[in-house]
Amino acid sequence: TVQVDYTAAFCQAYLDHDVYIEIPQGWSRLNKMGLTQQFKEGQVLKLQRSLYGQKDAPRNWFLHLKGKLEKQGLKQSAHDPCLFIGRNLLCLVYVDDCLFFSPKSEDIHQLIKDLKNDSLDLNIEDDVAGFLGLDIKRLENGHIQLSQPGLIDRVITAMGLDDCNPKFAPTPSEALGR
Repeated sequence: TVQVDYTAAFCQAYLDHDVYIEIPQGWSRLNKMGLTQQFKEGQVLKLQRSLYGQKDAPRNWFLHLKGKLEKQGLKQSAHDPCLFIGRNLLCLVYVDDCLFFSPKSEDIHQLIKDLKNDSLDLNIEDDVAGFLGLDIKRLENGHIQLSQPGLIDRVITAMGLDDCNPKFAPTPSEALGR
C-alpha cells in the first residue's frame, strides 16, 4: 500500500471555462512571465488553472485526476466514483490524496512514476496505515485492529483532560451481536 498526496492539487487542474480575477494587490508587473509592461487601471488576469476557494475547484481537480488515472488504464467503479480499478491495482481517491493497493509494490511505483511523467506533482507519503491518523495492525489470528491514537490524544488535550485520573473500564473483546 502507498499513500500519495498531490501538491497544490486544485492548481494542477485546467479550467474548462473563462475565469478572470483582479490583479492581486502589490503586483505591478508580470516580470516572472517575461512581460515588462506596467498593468493599467482596470486590467484583469485570465486564469488558466483552478485556484483554491473557487466553488468548482474540487470538481475540476477530481475530473483532472480521473482523466490521468483513466489514461493509465484504471477504470472508475460503477459503485463508488472514488474507487479506480486496474489490472493488479486499486486506487482510492480522497480529495487530494490517493491510496494505492496492489499485491506487488512495483505496480504501484510504476503507476506513480507514470503519473509524475504525465505532469502530476505528487509526494509519496507513507503506507495506508498512516492515512488520516488511522493505525492499522494485522493480528496473528488474521483479524485487523483499527485505532486512532493521534485523534484520541488530540481530543483528550482539547477537553483539558491531560492531567485527569483515568479509570479503565474493560470492554468486551468480541464483536457486538446484531
